Amino acid sequence: MKLLTGDMDSDLSQILPDDPCADLAPQDAQQQAARLVQEAFATAVRLVAQGEGKSLDDTLARLADHLREWSRMATPEAAEFRLAMILAGLDQWGLAYSQAFGADMLVGVSSLLGDLRDCLDLAEESACQVFLDRIHDEEACALEFKITFRRDLHLALWHSMIAVEERTQAQTLLKLLGGLLLALNRVMPSLGWRLIADTLATIQIRCLQHGLASEGLARETTESLFEGITSELPEAVRELVTAHSAAAVHAWREASRATQH
Repeated sequence: MKLLTGDMDSDLSQILPDDPCADLAPQDAQQQAARLVQEAFATAVRLVAQGEGKSLDDTLARLADHLREWSRMATPEAAEFRLAMILAGLDQWGLAYSQAFGADMLVGVSSLLGDLRDCLDLAEESACQVFLDRIHDEEACALEFKITFRRDLHLALWHSMIAVEERTQAQTLLKLLGGLLLALNRVMPSLGWRLIADTLATIQIRCLQHGLASEGLARETTESLFEGITSELPEAVRELVTAHSAAAVHAWREASRATQH
């Protein structure tokens, strides 16, 4: 596929602002939260597909306990913030996948979310909601979490898109993924470009690294995704996205060359 190119020496300008909640969850904790969300979502979906009844309920309850245990490995305030990230991430994964594949597959995810919320007392629920609102309303709040979990979500949908052989289904996933990426610029007008660029750079690197989307419908839809995103973004945002993506791919190539010598 044709890679995005941009001025790698340009000012990627906008220095990312400080995360107002970094003292509650530094970058590594935010990245771990995103990974836990992805793993928990995938596990809940798989469990529902494989089984039912009390055994399923017990396993989902243990999964919720694991997420709660991780969130509580911090001060009480930080624990509420950690749980808010988990809830926000699971909700966004569920929303995207329900649009792509229907709500039936998300019974386990809904059960998991219900378990996590139902165990909160009124004070905990109120504090957690405050953090959920901040994550939603403040672009820089939990920024590393947003970048990481969005990358994982978008990459999972892209892998689904290039794996299907039926054109209509591929087009449905293309439309969904493109819509999710463009929406980031609307809901995060200052920092959404960073999340978009990270996703596009990661897709390009996966294509180069593993020879993915090199032909047929997979290549067609991937190129359509890139063309649609770059054509729909405002010019200033498009320049930031293409410059950052090009720089990230260039850095990966240089690192790959270095390991080969």
